[in-house]
Amino acid sequence: MTEAPSAEGVERRWRDRRLVVYAASALVLVLLLAYFAAFVWVGGGIPRGTTVAGVDIGGMDDAEAIQHLNEVLGDRAETVSVTLDGSVREYSAERLGLSFDAAATVAAAPRRDTAPQALVSQVGGQVVEPDVEVDQARLDDVVRALARRVDDPARQPRIEYDGLSVVVVASRSGNELDRDDAAASIRASYLMTDSPIELATQPVVPEVSADEVAAFAETEAKQAIADDLILTIGGTDITAKPDQIAAVLSYRARDGAMQPAVDVRLLRELLAGPLERIGRPAIDATFTVSSGSPKVVKSQTGRGVDDATLRAGVIEALGSPDRQARLGLERVDPDLTTAEARQLGVQEVVSTFTQAFPYAAYRVTNIGVASSKINGTVLEPGETFSMNGVVGERTPENGFVEGYVIQNGRLVEDYGGAVSTITTAMWHTAFYAGMTRIEQRAHSYWISRYTAGLEATVSWGTLDLKYRNDTPYGVYITSSVTDTSVTITMWSTKYWDIGAVFGPRTNPRSPGTFYDDSDACVAQVGVAGFDITVVRVWRRNGEVQRREPLRTSYDAADNVICAPDPADQTDQKKPSKSDKPSKPNDKPGSGSGGGNNN
Repeated sequence: MTEAPSAEGVERRWRDRRLVVYAASALVLVLLLAYFAAFVWVGGGIPRGTTVAGVDIGGMDDAEAIQHLNEVLGDRAETVSVTLDGSVREYSAERLGLSFDAAATVAAAPRRDTAPQALVSQVGGQVVEPDVEVDQARLDDVVRALARRVDDPARQPRIEYDGLSVVVVASRSGNELDRDDAAASIRASYLMTDSPIELATQPVVPEVSADEVAAFAETEAKQAIADDLILTIGGTDITAKPDQIAAVLSYRARDGAMQPAVDVRLLRELLAGPLERIGRPAIDATFTVSSGSPKVVKSQTGRGVDDATLRAGVIEALGSPDRQARLGLERVDPDLTTAEARQLGVQEVVSTFTQAFPYAAYRVTNIGVASSKINGTVLEPGETFSMNGVVGERTPENGFVEGYVIQNGRLVEDYGGAVSTITTAMWHTAFYAGMTRIEQRAHSYWISRYTAGLEATVSWGTLDLKYRNDTPYGVYITSSVTDTSVTITMWSTKYWDIGAVFGPRTNPRSPGTFYDDSDACVAQVGVAGFDITVVRVWRRNGEVQRREPLRTSYDAADNVICAPDPADQTDQKKPSKSDKPSKPNDKPGSGSGGGNNN
């Protein structure tokens, strides 16, 4: 039988229960007081202790916070400095594509949270990320410009051949700016610091070590030219001799190893004879205007081996024990098919011009050679015409003969004289056809048979005539020559109505007199210099779309007298040109001459 609790025990239990209740009540009261204190401390506006990029906006209303952020962060928001390679550069945030929106930042700041745990966390303050808009393209542009200033690219090793000798071009370590990392650093540091943002270059090492390259040169590079290679194409063997292999083969460091590279264009030149006897070439569609209007001449497919297959075949033969590769003939499509030609809209004459010139045998020859290369050119929409690219270098091998050209304002003899005559006819025609001018320069002094301000010259390797067909139609170019003129015609669909406004000749310059008693002297009559502006007016559907001013400044050309200078009394008299046998009567007279340094 259970003994009943004593009165004292009952009292003790009740006392303990009351203590627990009192303690719990006190704890609740403390928590309520703490919650109330936190509630009051955080405040009804932006919670106290809230910072943006280190700027305290706690306790402010939205308008005050926006104003405060703009005042404190104004300079940081407008200008950014970076330090790279020991120098500091300053940029506007706009140029970097960075902008700070204080209003959006304040609007995004969390307000007082009534949830106890969240409220307590706000007591300690909160960090709000600034609202930053980033134009990544602009930022990347600036980073690329910075990189170009400091990048010192590693030079990867390569192996080439001098004749049949192996030549190692040594590698070199470099440094470069990690563009992605630099852009990320600028973005992350924007507004966060007044100090310049530090960017650093990283070392770049060659992909293959010098020892590995040297070992490769002594083994595989030498073996590559040790014997013939045989390419069996369509059942026919074509042999490449060691010297031909060496001429087209080189090795480059790639993917951690020395990889072969083959100059297929040169290989085709060296093996032109055998390759021509294999298969048949593709023939592009073209046009004929013999009936007076353009008609499409159909294209033809061919059979042959393309560049990628030929390159792969050489590399396969290099690694084959019998140094042989077998390649199949494939269909070769023309670059311009019949269907494509019919879609070009070549329907009518859109521009034509005839440039006259005084007869001279060299002129007829050189202009005729250039004309034959130009005649039949098809310029598709978006394509660029290059006079040097089409006509080629003016050399005897290309059919050109010596004639008179202008060098440094003087007439001299060189190959390709008078090519500027057909260049002028070409530019005049392209001008009125509405072709976009890319590169064009007039002669150094005015030649009277040319239209001042609307002519052009070329010089191999330094000066070209280039224009682009920006119309939606193709252009078919024909060229014809007589003994005294050259005509360029462009056939297409009329897109632009082109007019020209010729300004007055200004800033006149008088020629001087130059005496020359050398055997190379060519007498010439002086020509005055002047400036002129020709405005090309582009019209479409009767409305002017734009005006394009083309400014030309002609130098004065000296009177050149082939005799000793009378003022120089110390020179021993030499025979004058008049005492020497005259050359055939094709020497240019006043206002004539070939192209600048043709």
